Amino acid sequence: MDQFSQAARDYNALWTREGAQIRAAMEAASGLTFEDRDVKAIVLEAPSDSGYKDLPMHLRASYPPDTKKATLIHELGHRLQSDLFRQGEDDHPFLFLWIYDVWITLYGREFADAQVAVERQRGRMYPAAWDFALAFTADQRAAKWKETVAQRMRR
Repeated sequence: MDQFSQAARDYNALWTREGAQIRAAMEAASGLTFEDRDVKAIVLEAPSDSGYKDLPMHLRASYPPDTKKATLIHELGHRLQSDLFRQGEDDHPFLFLWIYDVWITLYGREFADAQVAVERQRGRMYPAAWDFALAFTADQRAAKWKETVAQRMRR
């Protein structure tokens, strides 16, 4: 038995149980629409990443259930907004303008705040990106995101 098979089953069960609500909340908050494609995911013990188009996502096996939920949404968020950003450009400050509110919509503010704390602990770009996004109110975040989408769609 593969050492990550239980974690893979956990992610799959999460998507089976909550995928439609996750997708709807993400599309509503972002104003974007997911491409009509299956997204492959590889579950392993390494940092998570979103992949791109036909490249699979990578999802960390050892996360607790709530962080699995938050990570799946985070990585799907990168995929959803990927065409607005150049390869190598840090899109986290923009992702965080709307993903926080998706977490609140789906799981409540306590969940969202706990997952922000988890992400801040990762260091690198995360603390500054969360500081940027959370300096705005929910309405200001939504307006800033809408403005960002409008500017980047014109490119």
